[in-house]
Amino acid sequence: MPKGRFMRLLVLLLGLLTLSPLFAEFSKLRVMETLFFTAIFIYSAYSFSRSRALAAAAVSLAVPAIVLFWIKPFFTAQWVEISGALCGTAFMAVIIAAILHHIFSQQDVSTDLIAGAIVAYLLMALMWSLLYGVLENAQPGSFNLPTGTLQTTPELLRYFSLVTITTVGYGDITPSTPVARAFANLEAVVGQLYLVILVSWLVGMHVSKKSK
Repeated sequence: MPKGRFMRLLVLLLGLLTLSPLFAEFSKLRVMETLFFTAIFIYSAYSFSRSRALAAAAVSLAVPAIVLFWIKPFFTAQWVEISGALCGTAFMAVIIAAILHHIFSQQDVSTDLIAGAIVAYLLMALMWSLLYGVLENAQPGSFNLPTGTLQTTPELLRYFSLVTITTVGYGDITPSTPVARAFANLEAVVGQLYLVILVSWLVGMHVSKKSK
């Protein structure tokens, strides 16, 4: 496995969440979001390339997702948006499961392992934002989005997902349909359970290691 793989993934995720919104108002730089997504997908698949089955599943989902993300600006067809988001969601679910399996199979707490836990958390937020995109495309108006903003719907839903998973709840974006509310509720619960369970496990493992 590549050394420091989770730390590199964390840097890419933070770039997607911080740099792409900063440059989003410049139309020529909107491609940065797709570039970050592409880099995250490729490096995530590479990080688990030692497992042939996992690598095959990751690549089979990453390739169509990347292609659909790149052609999205040139096609306004609804199926492009939904198909790309579903492939991306499935890919992230596979990678999150692989990361958690790796974390819970380790005996030592390292810096890269902690970075992996953070990566899994941020990937969950991105996964939910893609699901929200599917809901909004399948049923427009599923979310009450602010008007007069230069941000695109995917950016706003990504922001909403991060606010939801951290249970901050600013209230500037709200789900307006029962299905959207159900997904938002589930994300908030999963996000809190993840923090409680994983942090407790990491602390317990660290204490157990030091007591030996």
